[in-house]
Amino acid sequence: MLRQLGAALSSELDDGDDNDQQQQSESIDSQFSAPPEDIDLVEINPLDLFCSSIDTLFGKSIDLIIPHNSGWAERPSWRQNSHLINTGDNREESRELCRRGIPPSLRCAAWIINVVSAANLSMSKSDCDDYGTLKKVRVLEHGWDLVLKSIFPDPSDLERAEVLDFGVGHDQLINILKKDHGGTIPERGIQSLTKVLHAARDSLGIEFCSWLPDLTCLLLSFMPESYAYATIREMVHEDSSYFLAVSRVEHLAWCKTFADLMRKCFPQTAAVMEQIGALTPLGLDPILKRFFVTLLKREHVMRIMDIFTGEGAHAIFRIGTTLCCLSRAHLGESIRERCDNAATFWDGVRRFAHSKHFDFEIFLTQVYMTKKILGFSRPIFPRPDFVSRMMSENEVWAENNLTNISIHEEKKPLGLVEGDVPMELAKNSVERFTLAKWLPPALQSTKLDLIYSTSHHGRSLDMFYRCCSSSRHTITLMEVLGTDTVIGMYATQTWTNNPNGYGDGGCFLFRLKPNAECFRYKVGLAVSSFGDEEGDDEKKITRLQDVGQLMISSDTFLSMGVGEGGASALRLNEDLTRGSTSKSMAFDNDELVGPGIEVFDVGLVEVYRFIRDVDNKPVDGDVDPWKGVFE
Repeated sequence: MLRQLGAALSSELDDGDDNDQQQQSESIDSQFSAPPEDIDLVEINPLDLFCSSIDTLFGKSIDLIIPHNSGWAERPSWRQNSHLINTGDNREESRELCRRGIPPSLRCAAWIINVVSAANLSMSKSDCDDYGTLKKVRVLEHGWDLVLKSIFPDPSDLERAEVLDFGVGHDQLINILKKDHGGTIPERGIQSLTKVLHAARDSLGIEFCSWLPDLTCLLLSFMPESYAYATIREMVHEDSSYFLAVSRVEHLAWCKTFADLMRKCFPQTAAVMEQIGALTPLGLDPILKRFFVTLLKREHVMRIMDIFTGEGAHAIFRIGTTLCCLSRAHLGESIRERCDNAATFWDGVRRFAHSKHFDFEIFLTQVYMTKKILGFSRPIFPRPDFVSRMMSENEVWAENNLTNISIHEEKKPLGLVEGDVPMELAKNSVERFTLAKWLPPALQSTKLDLIYSTSHHGRSLDMFYRCCSSSRHTITLMEVLGTDTVIGMYATQTWTNNPNGYGDGGCFLFRLKPNAECFRYKVGLAVSSFGDEEGDDEKKITRLQDVGQLMISSDTFLSMGVGEGGASALRLNEDLTRGSTSKSMAFDNDELVGPGIEVFDVGLVEVYRFIRDVDNKPVDGDVDPWKGVFE
């Protein structure tokens, strides 16, 4: 499939035709291949050996096996892997080897050597090599200790320190810490992240750099703190723009450069992205703020890091523009028919990149395609010096437009549809703003339309089901009498009289006020809750199936989530006057209402459907714009 999409990519190129394009297939010269296995290790100075990778972020083990035919030495030292450095005649060969992927056990050494080499063109090859070997370990550790003592002179200073966001935004930072890097980062990993980010600000003087939180997480996945800090230090050593945008002006200039490159290289894709706002500074956040972390599989993000450490930001522009083009080709006319905002477009890109149609190796051949000009192979994508000049020119534009163009996401609350029945529980914009953050991207720009209210329609499950019968995705809000608490649930299927169970993992419970909190479905949590249970397997399987019955309703009750002891995470009785809650196996909704409150009286109950903002039509049916595209 991806090879077929390459044809679509080729058709967009301004100055070439399909017959002139070829993929790079030159093999690495034998002088850069791994040495024979019978190398006499006695001849190797132990200090010349590469330092091994270590996962400081999660503390997981790292695969130490180096594939036999990978081109990397199986007994790694810099003498055996002398092709690592991008200098002289070795530059293109070493870059191509890194594009093939650096073995995980060598990433710590290879990444820092690549960065040092790219940032210090006048440094000798052997001096660059030293950064990845055991020679530099004590030097880097000692320098790191000095930095930490100057920033955190007392242990209490570190305890009070918070993770810095460097312009990525609070909500995105929470995602970084909670889910985007393979799960919730443990406390020790967060502490290491905090140290390195504070050192980047206080010691290196970096105030703004949207990539930095994600990049630091990636570095700490294979490096100790000292090496992660040293790598960042080298990235901003002289010309920081080779690797990072370290000011708001530079970030805005990079956004315009990306958009200009899209228009130059892939004008059809650019036209579609412009129409839906995906080429604006905010629209480009998944690439220019989040470094592909929210778009690609984690192993593919690591492969991009292998390339980025040597080729810098130019590789990100190259990879990002090609990814947009191939994604648009796969999504096809679905974009024009179903996509009206940047969030939905990037959701389609993410799903394409995680689907069976996406092959990363083939994708990279498309990224580095060449064409014949006068008998010579030339890259299709503009050369680094051209892109660098474009970035510099765009900085003037960015200076003049910095106050006019926002580079931070300005989320807005869900809208309201004024009707005959007055709204109460969702009338305040603060609550609607909170709900918008929790909803799927396709619903975040919609308006709430009240379809059921106990104050108007009465307290009856039969009337509740009737009012909800034409709406698949709904928000149900309810007030807890005697308190100022409002809780609720988001349903992904139409509420109906169905005691057998329905719904899917998109459902969630929430407390809207006070202390707003969302409780999402977690498969791992559901399974782990049975980990220590004794008894036959059939009983366990039955209970696990119960967990999947997220919505259960009948003529006597409706509920969401299976709670402890067969209870419900949230349940309402037949006349919607009494409610109950218990900790769910899959939602982890401990104390949904308040400490020690499991049964409560229910006041006003309201149900809302969603109305599209673009055409004022109800979102009833399927709100997944990419349904069927990836099957």
